[in-house]
Amino acid sequence: MRDSSRPRLFVLGFVVATLLATVSAPAQAQRAFEPLFDKLNVRVEGSWVSLLTDIRLDSEALGRGTTLSFEDDLDLGSQEIIPTVAFEWQIAKRHKVGIRWQDISRRSNSQALTEIQWGDEVIPVEAGVTLGFDVTQTFIDYAYFPWVKERWAGGFGLGVRWMDIAATLAWESQGLSNSGSTEAKGTGPLPYLYFEYRLLLSDNWRFKAGLGWLQVRIGDIDGGQWVGRADIEYLLGRHWGFGGALNIATIDVDWKGLENEEGDSLYTGAINMDINDVSLFLRFRF
Repeated sequence: MRDSSRPRLFVLGFVVATLLATVSAPAQAQRAFEPLFDKLNVRVEGSWVSLLTDIRLDSEALGRGTTLSFEDDLDLGSQEIIPTVAFEWQIAKRHKVGIRWQDISRRSNSQALTEIQWGDEVIPVEAGVTLGFDVTQTFIDYAYFPWVKERWAGGFGLGVRWMDIAATLAWESQGLSNSGSTEAKGTGPLPYLYFEYRLLLSDNWRFKAGLGWLQVRIGDIDGGQWVGRADIEYLLGRHWGFGGALNIATIDVDWKGLENEEGDSLYTGAINMDINDVSLFLRFRF
């Protein structure tokens, strides 16, 4: 997590290498799998996102912190409407790479109902609390399809959910005439095993479902996640499609080495988060 550029360079190198391999393949052979797959497509989504966030921030100085439900304890909004961008590339008949990106920012103001220990800060009862919480997540997955039939296909592979999180908690107590703030941020990969199924319901209707899971320890992150997807789409001619999708993403991890506002790795966080969305999308098919 402290050298976040290496995994991203690896992903970039993988994409470039597979692009070079694809260029050398016969163009007609690359199109043999349509319309079950698209050679290349970009999807723009409007996503109604539902969020549940439980976080505990421990410090070396004060030890175990208070577990906070951001939505229940600190009045952070549990629903957002955001844009989402997705991309799929069918490298060959049996090989696919997909990317999906979301950026979610929320802010709230509330009052502490009990004493809160958050990192190196102790927030007194009835203090005014301001919370800012930002999450950016990028899903990158590769699937190999050993079963490709005329109207359905099934495959499996590997994926990684790259997360950037930042939580800033500020408080002010008028009675005690004091205030404070603490920021915790982290960047890291959460890998998963990935399975995908596709079905042509008719010449124009296409269904797709995917499932990812892994319990793993990698670097400073120890825990697990689930990733689930399902969408149905109407194919409008050769180049367009539109439809709806359901996406589920959970994590339950212990995350060491979270940084403060000065960039020092001082905190350990216990993070339990659900980010689920219902999306309407428009797809451009190359």
